[in-house]
Amino acid sequence: MTREEMLQLTGFKPVGEGKDETVRGLLFGFPAEAALQEKVLLKTLNIVCAVDAPPDSKQLKAVKKRLKEDARTKDKVTIANAVPGSEVTGKFFVVTLTFVKDDAGTWYEQAMDALETALREEGITAPTGCAICGQSGSDALAHYDGRLALVHMSCLRTWKDSQQEALELKKQNSGHLRGVIGGLIGGIVGALPALLALNFMDYFVGVLFAIIPMGIYFGWKVLGGKLSKITTVFTIIYTLLVALTVEIIDTWLRLREIIPTFTLMQTIESYLDIEFFTEYLMRYTLIALGASIFGIFCAWKMITRTDKHEHAEVQAAFDDATPLNELTKSR
Repeated sequence: MTREEMLQLTGFKPVGEGKDETVRGLLFGFPAEAALQEKVLLKTLNIVCAVDAPPDSKQLKAVKKRLKEDARTKDKVTIANAVPGSEVTGKFFVVTLTFVKDDAGTWYEQAMDALETALREEGITAPTGCAICGQSGSDALAHYDGRLALVHMSCLRTWKDSQQEALELKKQNSGHLRGVIGGLIGGIVGALPALLALNFMDYFVGVLFAIIPMGIYFGWKVLGGKLSKITTVFTIIYTLLVALTVEIIDTWLRLREIIPTFTLMQTIESYLDIEFFTEYLMRYTLIALGASIFGIFCAWKMITRTDKHEHAEVQAAFDDATPLNELTKSR
């Protein structure tokens, strides 16, 4: 299946260029998009279909059963709640097509008829209104609220202007002070689960340390601080500092159970004693810092987002909007 043949079959429209191209369109009324890799022939295609609410497991299981039992779709059409190879789920489902070699056009029409019937009878329905205003009569597809959606171009333009105006006002009126204050508070909030688990459950849960950088970033953002490279640097440094602080406080609380008069300052001095630290404290400290670094790695895409990125994404959502009348066909 060539790229051109796939576009002709689906009626999808290219919206990107380069090595990884995205195509989008409507599949039974669902806003749908797929990423194409730079290959001459396509054997499979993962189509992400947006919905107002994620299908539950019973619905997906029932559709899968129908597809396996139908000769038109068996081993050729599957449905899942995530793109193969990814654990990300949300307000979408993914249809994976494995194209047949002979008479692909006839097979595609028959397979899509079977899929459409299965979705309809299991109650998985397409969005009907504009994702921005909720009214009917949408005339375009665009990325909004993290997913491809049906929108009115007029609503999308109003949303774009309001978002960019808000970002401009933030740029003029907001500095980094609010963000630092929010980040400091967010780091403390993000550290509480790890500290509570260490003391009340008496158990080290590394994933809880990974929450710390997200808490710092959200705290910075919620208080309206300017998002820039300084945000990323602050988040990284403060994450490591908070993780170390949690470990020191936990050690202090444990030592107080043995020596009630043991002070926090004495605990800090223990960490500064190289010989004592290496023998008794280094292992858990390195684990805590390692878990925090893992958290930074997992949240990297988020904590490196700046106001410039958000401004560019808003503009791109408008610029890349696809009018429905440009789609060559719709199932």
